[in-house]
Amino acid sequence: MELLSMTHVQKEFDGLEVLKDISLTVNEGEVVSIIGPSGSGKSTLLRCATMLETMDGGELIYLGKTACHEENGKCVYASKAELKEIRGYFNLVFQNFNLFPHFSVLKNIMDAPMIVDKVSKKEAEERAIKLLDQLGLSDKKDAYPYQLSGGQQQRVSIARALALQPKILFFDEPTSALDPELTGEVLKVIKELAKEHMTMIIVTHEMQFAREVSDRIIFMEEGVIRAQGSPDELFGSTDERVREFIGKFNA
Repeated sequence: MELLSMTHVQKEFDGLEVLKDISLTVNEGEVVSIIGPSGSGKSTLLRCATMLETMDGGELIYLGKTACHEENGKCVYASKAELKEIRGYFNLVFQNFNLFPHFSVLKNIMDAPMIVDKVSKKEAEERAIKLLDQLGLSDKKDAYPYQLSGGQQQRVSIARALALQPKILFFDEPTSALDPELTGEVLKVIKELAKEHMTMIIVTHEMQFAREVSDRIIFMEEGVIRAQGSPDELFGSTDERVREFIGKFNA
């Protein structure tokens, strides 16, 4: 089943075209990694997909529901009520954790289900405790973010995103703010989610991880999708630019 469709997406900032006619689809259970040099538009694409940025052109559809379509050369977004429903289909894990420093780990995870999904405190707590156990953080439920390592904080932010039970989970360079020694624990969690067939779209610079976890890899450069395919197809690409980019990380 197709969960996400982005068609002819365009985005510019101050006259600079950052996304130029991007089209992609993501199916249920698929893990898609997006790679490419800095400034290629990867994070902007994610921000458009999650509606943190408004698109200047194109169409955005989740589970058959249109969030945005183009009309008379402009993007028209759905009603506030429709967008609220559509936003419930996905969640985003940020680079820098974005945890509430004055909330315990447990409250950080419980808060959104209670506010957004209107679930009871009991159900929110049950969801949170189950997720903390799944992510190896059961003993940290009463801790505060400042008492955790960067890797632990990122795992809590993943738990918080999962607590809303999204259909799609987006990751924007989930390990970029971590020391190399802490990167592994976060990547392990994402690999486990992939095994459980969680639909994920991951912007990453971790080439080997992308190769191991992805069903499909998209290579972006200068606001366009230059190449995409299975990990074997991308890593065995005859495109000189793709080979050069991947080679820098595998040297």
